Amino acid sequence: MTNVSTSQNGTTNSPRKGTTAPDQRPIALVAWQVTEAILRHTQAALARIDLTQPQWWALNNIVRAEHGLTREEIRALDVPYGLGTEVIALGADALVHRGWLIGGADGRLTLTDQGRAGLATAKEHVARVRAELVGDITEEEYAAAVSVLQRVTDNLT
Repeated sequence: MTNVSTSQNGTTNSPRKGTTAPDQRPIALVAWQVTEAILRHTQAALARIDLTQPQWWALNNIVRAEHGLTREEIRALDVPYGLGTEVIALGADALVHRGWLIGGADGRLTLTDQGRAGLATAKEHVARVRAELVGDITEEEYAAAVSVLQRVTDNLT
């Protein structure tokens, strides 16, 4: 028999990782732990190439826009994790300083050749992060996990 106790905050404490029955673990706790682990892992991978997550977001959004983005358009982007609207704009400013982005006469930021090369390197790192995150999880399991978490969100909104 596994010795499982309940802490004051209602979470279960198990003597070994993974021994608490899945149906007894609070979904919010598990979702929070997953979010933190993914963020740590992603941010560490990007840091190895001297890039922050907001800079990665800025690059991705700017490259997807046919004619680049203005700073105002960048500030209007959805920013995850409650980081605030300025974080991507500040990331873009850092990339201008670094020579990865350039502002046109119309105020639109676009990628330089150096920025495109940096983005290609970042995409390789992020693809590795995704492969490490998924590991031995099948596509069906991954899709089911995402679907369940989305349904929980939908139930609460």
